[in-house]
Amino acid sequence: MTRVTSLRPRAIILEISNIEFPRSGVQRDRIKTNPSVNVPASQSRIVGCSEGRVRRLAGYQKHHHVPEAHSDAAQNFVRKAGHPDVKSAADLLYTDIRGLFGYKRREFDYSCEDGFAWIKTPDFDLQIKVDQCPDDPKNYIMTTEIVALHTEGIAADERLHSCFNHHCDHLVVEFASPIQVEDKIDLLEDIPDLATALSYEPDGSAFELKLPQLDLLIQVNESTMTFSLLTLRDLGKLLNHSQKAFDILASAKFYSHS
Repeated sequence: MTRVTSLRPRAIILEISNIEFPRSGVQRDRIKTNPSVNVPASQSRIVGCSEGRVRRLAGYQKHHHVPEAHSDAAQNFVRKAGHPDVKSAADLLYTDIRGLFGYKRREFDYSCEDGFAWIKTPDFDLQIKVDQCPDDPKNYIMTTEIVALHTEGIAADERLHSCFNHHCDHLVVEFASPIQVEDKIDLLEDIPDLATALSYEPDGSAFELKLPQLDLLIQVNESTMTFSLLTLRDLGKLLNHSQKAFDILASAKFYSHS
């Protein structure tokens, strides 16, 4: 399988900075922002997950036993039992992508095996996979991820939003190296407009910023920054408002130090 470079914030955030802010449903943010910034060396993914009982997977048979614990064998079993579900989801997305973007057969790279599907197109790459849920061994988790964008403007393309609106509802930015979360909390607490939106773990290991003006929740730990909407799914809105949040944090010099 071909290895690809993950999305970078410049690819999925910065190129949508000029999208017009929606005129209804959400107020403009009142926090001043700088021009769009690049977040050095970070990588990002557009992600969505669904969870359910292992026994509900299409490949689960009556003689099978639901895993009671986490193990490599249990993980392999879940992937085998969930493979038909992954293939069904991948086939439906393949059809939707072809219909919306009009790609020809030779422009696709499609594979699906062992509970993992990969679709590569001229504009983006995505993967669908099923795993044993890390929080409950009796559950599975199915993940859809857009892991690479290849063309200018695709993040702002309404066809992309329409295709993945019901599949992806988080933007996950992975820091190139761990950040000092406590330092970021201290920085944000010194800015009144952001301090009122801030909550954090007592040990300073993670924090959240809730920005109702942008309908956005930002969750940060030492490794990742995750953006999601506070209300209904809307992928275009998520990407647009995440850019605005990047700019707000840039105004707070959030990216000045690790």
